[in-house]
Amino acid sequence: MATKKSVSKTSKKATIDFNFEINNKSSKRNSKKAKRQLKKLGMGAMLGAALLLILGAVGGYFGVKVLTKKDCFVLNGNDEITLQLGENYVDEGAKIVAFGKDVSDDVTIETNLKANDKGEYFAEEEGTYYIIYKSNNFKYGTIFKVQKIRLITFVEATEQEEIESAGGNA
Repeated sequence: MATKKSVSKTSKKATIDFNFEINNKSSKRNSKKAKRQLKKLGMGAMLGAALLLILGAVGGYFGVKVLTKKDCFVLNGNDEITLQLGENYVDEGAKIVAFGKDVSDDVTIETNLKANDKGEYFAEEEGTYYIIYKSNNFKYGTIFKVQKIRLITFVEATEQEEIESAGGNA
């Protein structure tokens, strides 16, 4: 005959009790005690601690400046491009350097243009389209949330000629 046993498992929970009541007598006593300890410590030790704190902050600041001196997030080529309808655009990409390391391969692209199998972008209608470049990198994706935008305007052939004769770019 089988017997059924019941097992219960209990766990011990740690509890922390914080007492935030302020007692004037103990507060005054602690204040006096702190003042006595500061007097024992001496002015030289306090100045030394302050100096180390300042040197650490200045050293950290210049260390970050040296480490990030060549950092950039720039578009290769022009920010604004005008093309004729029927032309394809080959994306030049973006250059991203974060903390001295080239992370251009980590760029993600978001666009309202259509792409063919060769990776060229095109539009079927006149208008201005965009390509947004974002990075998943810690510096540009998490800390600063930087993104760059390239505008591509597709116009009819006659409008393109008018733009070029007025001194615009192609």
